[in-house]
Amino acid sequence: MQENVRQIITRFCMHNTTLLRSRYGSNGTDADPDKKPDADPDKKPDAMETHASEKPDILSNNYSFVTLQARAQTLQSETVDFILDTSKKQTLVGLSKDDLATLGEYQDAGKSATQRPRIFFGTRTHKQVAQLVNELRSKTPYRLRTAVLGSRAQTCTHPKAKRAESVDDTCRQLRDDNNCGAYTGFRRILGSKKLAEGGELEIWDLEDIVSVARPLVACSYYASRELAATAKLVFCPYNYILDPAVRKAAGIELEGNIVILDEAHNIENAARDAGSFEVSDLQLASLAHECSGMFDHGILRNEHLVLKSLADTLAAWLQRDGAAFEYCDYETQTSVWPKPECSVDTLLTDLALTPDYISQVKSAQAKIEDYIASLRTQSNEHGPEDPELLPRDKHVSAGALRVVEGLLRVLKHVAHGSKFATDFRIAVVRHPNPELRTSQKRKRQSVFESKPAFINTLSFWTMNPGVVFSEIAEQTRSIVLTSGTLSPLDSYASELQVDFASTLEANHVIAPSRFCALAVECGPSGVRLEAKYRTSDQLEFQDDVGEAIRAIAARSPDGMLVFMPSYALLNKLIARWEATGRLAEIRSHKTVFVEPQGGTKDQFDKLLLSYRKHLSEPNETGA
Repeated sequence: MQENVRQIITRFCMHNTTLLRSRYGSNGTDADPDKKPDADPDKKPDAMETHASEKPDILSNNYSFVTLQARAQTLQSETVDFILDTSKKQTLVGLSKDDLATLGEYQDAGKSATQRPRIFFGTRTHKQVAQLVNELRSKTPYRLRTAVLGSRAQTCTHPKAKRAESVDDTCRQLRDDNNCGAYTGFRRILGSKKLAEGGELEIWDLEDIVSVARPLVACSYYASRELAATAKLVFCPYNYILDPAVRKAAGIELEGNIVILDEAHNIENAARDAGSFEVSDLQLASLAHECSGMFDHGILRNEHLVLKSLADTLAAWLQRDGAAFEYCDYETQTSVWPKPECSVDTLLTDLALTPDYISQVKSAQAKIEDYIASLRTQSNEHGPEDPELLPRDKHVSAGALRVVEGLLRVLKHVAHGSKFATDFRIAVVRHPNPELRTSQKRKRQSVFESKPAFINTLSFWTMNPGVVFSEIAEQTRSIVLTSGTLSPLDSYASELQVDFASTLEANHVIAPSRFCALAVECGPSGVRLEAKYRTSDQLEFQDDVGEAIRAIAARSPDGMLVFMPSYALLNKLIARWEATGRLAEIRSHKTVFVEPQGGTKDQFDKLLLSYRKHLSEPNETGA
């Protein structure tokens, strides 16, 4: 069947060149994807613009056709989906009903790349993702189609977006306004010979795809997402797998696939964060405003009215006068439910968030999403323009829909009868509006501009990591967690609410007789050694930490490892100890090596090698 599918795709390419160019041709103008186009990232695409060498005859521009056909064959499953979707709207020249039936069987049989078990490899940070890619590329002969998912901040090359406070918001604005040439031409990257099988960047990281994108004036963010759709191995940070909203936006399908999570001792906190949700009164006001606009335009009036009612109800409750806050900090006031006098069920009832009403909101959201999907289909039918670029006055924004989706997700769990109902806390947090502070500093705020003095945020905090993780475990074919510090495994599995079929726990390299764990509450002067935000700036605390380390260094042989909660605290302590002479006293007992902030893995390895080499030398007191 595989060979039949390739032949059918070839016939489709030969007889439907306009469709081929509209899908894979970067506006149908670039013959060589590795050749730099004469384009400007700020320039809007011109439907009438063509290159001088472009000719409608395939034979006179054979290289361009070969390149586009290669893209179609490389992204085979995507091409099959495109052909079948297009065949429902128009007759495709060169393809028979039997050909379409064959493609349908191929799709249904799960033979496409996206339906085979794929591997999603997650770790904590973008930097660790880069390290994993480097390990695969440089230390193994294993070669397969890989991709890396990252944020816009990591991949965007548009000068305006890079300078903006929010790269995400500016990127979406440029895209929606059809004002980003890099976005409209992101498919130029897909046919790059550097990223192809056997190319010099066959296994690539984010820096690599950005380097390919710049001379092509193409968007590496959207290109990486497109490449990830057919990759067999996808690297990404934790939140792309754990967070349902991020997972959906990135197009990650976990059903039947394999998930590997490195540094898995961080998963519990990451899963709690992913299962939580918060929305401000400003976001709710924006949602209500957009829905009101759709209502005024006569677009799905009942559905948009339901979402507007939800937003107005929650915003009014957040901004109510006389609200009581039981936790008050320097600038932040917080109130948390359940309370002794008010349960979560009572709160939801007071807000009219009944199961029937939540069902209405869910139905309205589904109809609005179907409507937007139909707009995309219509946009695609009328020409090669990108279906993401829709008239903004015809639908609510993606951000508005994310607010509704997030609310529905957490309301499903906190509702009465849910098995996770007791695993959530609902909170209202009030804090000063940071825009006012910024505006005053920059002296840009108009006296006529009205901004609220406070921001009110409705938060749903997940106390149980199993809320998110158990759902992921149910969807995946296999899930593998690796770390050096998961013990005890029984309590770890209990926290995640998953029964692991196979576990492997290596013995500790240090014999129990050589190991002693102690907690030191106070320093030599009696100062409590708590590295909290309030205490870390106190000189007494900094001095006592330094004296405690000096005393231990004077009495312990060989090596010491000292860990700090953050680089900020480490740099703060080093500066204080240098000023007081405490660092010199520590160095009189042991040589001090300090891990540099933001250093590469090679730099860290060299530092660790120097540390070990120093310890191996005779007549040394340690390090």
